[in-house]
Amino acid sequence: MKTLAGAKTRIVILGGGFGGAYAAKSLMKKVDPEKVEVTLIDRNNFLLFYPLLVEAGVGAIEPRHVVVPLRKFMPGGDFRMAEIHGVDTDKQQVYFQIVGAEEPEALHYDHLVFALGSVTKTPPIPGLKEHGFTLKSLVDAIEQRDRGIRLLELANSIEDPVKRAELLTFVVVGANFTGVEFAGEYHAFMTELAESYPNLHKEDIRMIMLERGGNILDAMRPSLQEWVQESLTERGVDIRLKTSIQEVGPDSCVLTTGERVRTRTVVWTAGVAPPGLLKQIPTFPLNERGYIRCTRDLRIEGFENVWAIGDVATVLSAEGAVYAGTAQNASRQGPLVADNILASMRGDKTNEFDFRPLGAFAAIGHRKAAADFLGRDFKGFIGWLMYRGAYLMKMPTLGTKVRLFMDWLVEFFFHSDPVQVGVHRQKNLTVPAPAEKAEASAVPNDQPTAYLR
Repeated sequence: MKTLAGAKTRIVILGGGFGGAYAAKSLMKKVDPEKVEVTLIDRNNFLLFYPLLVEAGVGAIEPRHVVVPLRKFMPGGDFRMAEIHGVDTDKQQVYFQIVGAEEPEALHYDHLVFALGSVTKTPPIPGLKEHGFTLKSLVDAIEQRDRGIRLLELANSIEDPVKRAELLTFVVVGANFTGVEFAGEYHAFMTELAESYPNLHKEDIRMIMLERGGNILDAMRPSLQEWVQESLTERGVDIRLKTSIQEVGPDSCVLTTGERVRTRTVVWTAGVAPPGLLKQIPTFPLNERGYIRCTRDLRIEGFENVWAIGDVATVLSAEGAVYAGTAQNASRQGPLVADNILASMRGDKTNEFDFRPLGAFAAIGHRKAAADFLGRDFKGFIGWLMYRGAYLMKMPTLGTKVRLFMDWLVEFFFHSDPVQVGVHRQKNLTVPAPAEKAEASAVPNDQPTAYLR
């Protein structure tokens, strides 16, 4: 194993999400490159603008316009596209392997920032891993677009109403921001595309959203929760509270109520979990959920030179409440951890993290959104304009702002086309032909009868 060391003070950031990217950006503006080296390590070379993931999936935005190269956050800095294998806090070493390289490497740090985010929490529900889908990456989002179009194409050719209903029924588990936005936007997307098929109607699209708790969008005020629920219900989305799934199969799922729903598509958006790497670092203090316990200045408890930000960190407000793992919080913790590291290097006092969220947004399709901004409610088209305006301003570079605006401008005047992007995932794709047609097809034994690819 190669060991990389240097005479400069080295600040290593693990994770290129909102927290890590903005920490690197702030540090690069303030350090003397002759004395301090900033290294950012992530398995991807881009920041995924997660709040717009669903829109990218349904085609309202070009997928490449919701990713920003991490190197743009730190021109002249040291970025490494690598898998992180471990951390030794006693030796102050990070172990990683560059993507495509054969030999792992070790890198010494003087200050370390954990910004690894979270992963999708998948409970041990029978069949969920084998037959369910998640919505955490750009590939996940685009796959749902391609899959939906493949299902429409197949359903359009099937006369059996039971089989057709099975293909066009979608179950979303979890009514948080991701679940609600996907259910609303995807339902709007599919019902719009259904009108392009002569044998289908928009009423053929069935969307079921399940929520184990008693409310949707727990992070929003009750007034907005009620409006979103009423709006989606009027549009045809079947919202079921205090309900989840207990089993997922290739052509159906079983709800906790005992009902079996015939469907080919179950999308799991219910909850997140800490990255598995944390369990491999015995010196880190973790809370009962497995996240890192931090002091209010973003240091990891018990350390002077190791910090944590974003989803992976448990940071308390002055009142003792836990800050939510949102992009809004992470993007503000990044610059603060940069300032605190530099203050620590100078021997100055560090600052505590105090931030009141400016608001929250939930787009539900058909140019409607719920917006909680500065304590006020905005709904419908006005909320949708505020939602898009807020995220347009938040996009990191001028180039991505312009591209995003142009995408939205085109989408405003023209509908989406039923065209696949071309991303394929080899699971949950085989759909057998109806029995009455299988016998008459006379397909040779070495050829597939009906595949949804």
